[in-house]
Amino acid sequence: MLQAGLITGIGFGLRDEEAVDPDDLALRIFVADAESVPEEVQTVIDTFPFPVVVIQRVFEFTAQLPDTSPYRPIMGGTSVATSRLPIAGTLGAIVQDASDPSIFYGLSNFHVLCVDPSRAKGDPIVQPEPSPLGSLPGDRIGTLDHWSFPENTLSGPVDAAVCRLERDSVPEIVDIGPVFGTIAAEPGTLVTKRGRSTGQTFGIVTDTKFSVALDYPAFPAVGSPPTTFRIFTNQIQMRPDFPKTIVFGEQGDSGSLVVGPEGRAVGLYFGSGWNPRDPGDPIRYGVASPADVVATELGITF
Repeated sequence: MLQAGLITGIGFGLRDEEAVDPDDLALRIFVADAESVPEEVQTVIDTFPFPVVVIQRVFEFTAQLPDTSPYRPIMGGTSVATSRLPIAGTLGAIVQDASDPSIFYGLSNFHVLCVDPSRAKGDPIVQPEPSPLGSLPGDRIGTLDHWSFPENTLSGPVDAAVCRLERDSVPEIVDIGPVFGTIAAEPGTLVTKRGRSTGQTFGIVTDTKFSVALDYPAFPAVGSPPTTFRIFTNQIQMRPDFPKTIVFGEQGDSGSLVVGPEGRAVGLYFGSGWNPRDPGDPIRYGVASPADVVATELGITF
């Protein structure tokens, strides 16, 4: 249904986002227009042997806006970009190579550090961002090293990349502190993240095993029929934790590390969701890849 464009996402999580009860769960189907649910989707709703809720929400990956401060030593939760293009996101965390702990990386999204198909290992990475005059000598913090993304396939587990750091770093996230390994998200888990655009925000996990299709127009069309959308499965969705937060994440927050209880990594933020029928609705939801999957895909430790 995702590939056919009948739905915008599907997950398993809280039946009622406003009344958080980890024991009250449902299959959650997301559509662009809740008043016009496709017949094929309605058939699933009517026959599924478990509670089903339909939610009006669309999703996109997030990419650009400001904290454009330089941070030395390098820390997580700060602005980062490739030197090739004036598009910045968030350096989510300082991580280590799983095979060689003496190697330190900066973690972010593939669409932040790689941006487009012309990227290559060794591309300079800057913090906070390229200047209007280009990359300045003091801005360079490292080089693009490796990544995981379904570039030539329709679906994949993560949108993630790391740069190998050349400057001193501190394994902490601004405003949050150090990270102590990973923890699996559950519906109702309280989380926080620190991003370039919205700073520190707070949320509640609403969905696990969440599947979503996002459009990456800079990359080649794949599948049949050909599409620039990519499907990500087994993801996490968060809603803002009212009243502390209205917007969990915005453009420029991509690459933020989502942190849960006891300072443990829950996920890598890469997309946001909103109600397409109400452009004035300020609420923004978040989508993240599970931190343990990111660690396995990239060969890193938190």
